[in-house]
Amino acid sequence: MLAGYDHLLTAARRLQWDAEEPCLERDRGALASLPAPVRAELRALVAGFVVAEHAVADELEPFVAAAAALDPDPSARECFAAQARDERRHARWFDRLAGELFGLERAAAREAAPRAIRELFESELPATARALAAQTDPARLAAAVGLYHVVLEGIALAVGQEALLELAREAGLPGVADGVARVQGDERWHVGLGVLALQRLRAPVEVEAAAGRAAAAWGPTVATPERTERVLAAHGRRLSIAAQRQVPLVSH
Repeated sequence: MLAGYDHLLTAARRLQWDAEEPCLERDRGALASLPAPVRAELRALVAGFVVAEHAVADELEPFVAAAAALDPDPSARECFAAQARDERRHARWFDRLAGELFGLERAAAREAAPRAIRELFESELPATARALAAQTDPARLAAAVGLYHVVLEGIALAVGQEALLELAREAGLPGVADGVARVQGDERWHVGLGVLALQRLRAPVEVEAAAGRAAAAWGPTVATPERTERVLAAHGRRLSIAAQRQVPLVSH
């Protein structure tokens, strides 16, 4: 059974953390001793997350407004607002990694990020958010949630997070691993929010075509078949629950 909005809000409050808290002192020393290809892979992953997290932090406001307009449960708006706060914290965290470990400002990180990640987060997400802001209705919110929570956060970001966490642990980067694990904790309830919203909206949303492209956006060394299969299988289970347990919205 899917958790309700109040349960998700409880999880959000429990998972709060400070982007300045994870210590990177040991990471800086360990990073210098890593082989150049490993450092390059870490750099590209961190740069991609700088792009992605700033994009979602910037574009979530229409989701908050739409949830307030379409769902009579006030906790729906609170959940999307809490998620927006999380995303701003994630953006600060990845800015820290980019600056303190790789000397990258935001503009330089954008240039170092995979092109497919830039296209997903700088073109498709803003376009969907603008369309949602222009005309609030269940189908538009479902499309936006389908893109962000299902495709971008639930697949593209999940693949990258798994890769970065695994690489950080193998490379002996405890601060990076700590912060990324905390981000993953936040993202789990965010994806749960998206699935719950789709369930309540009862608006059909097609994500299959975009899902494959999102999974591969980091490139073949990150989006390995094994990692992608794990992420897509987990997501498929969530979406099947949403399809089977749809709950109609109550009229205002």
